[in-house]
This record gives sequence, structure tokens and C-alpha cells, in this order.
Amino acid sequence: MAVSVDMLKEHLRIDGSMEDAMLSFYLETAKKYVKNATGTEADHLVLIVASIFYEYRVSEEEMGKAFNALTPFFVQEAMINGATTD
Repeated sequence: MAVSVDMLKEHLRIDGSMEDAMLSFYLETAKKYVKNATGTEADHLVLIVASIFYEYRVSEEEMGKAFNALTPFFVQEAMINGATTD
């Protein structure tokens, strides 16, 4: 199941459609980021990354720190994905 803008809005508790274009951009960027990091688009990681993009509109350096904190989750997902595709 792919993460949709509506799922992201529910996760972030956002009503209305004023920010849909921005959320769509964050979601597509998150999918690419997670796919690059793990080889798959794990829904839970896509939601986490897209949420970080939305919630923490900060400098690139600060964003890097946030994603570095997620590294164990990406490694775990990559290992699981690698084990199931071998």
C-alpha cells in the first residue's frame, strides 16, 4: 500500500486542502529518499520522512541531523528487504 496525501494529512492531523501541493511534494521526496536509502518504499518510513519535511522546515544541516537519527531504521529496513529478496 503506497502512502497517499490523505494518509499523510491524517498522520499529521491536517484538515482542509490548503497545503496539499506542499504535502504532495514532501511525500514524493520522502518516497525517493526512502527508496534510495533502503531499496524499498516502506510506508512507515515514508510517513516519518514526509512528516519531518513538513514539521521541521529547517536548514539543511538540521535536516541532516534529523535523518541521521533515523539511520538505524533505514538500516533495519534494508536488511529486512535484502533478506526477503535473496
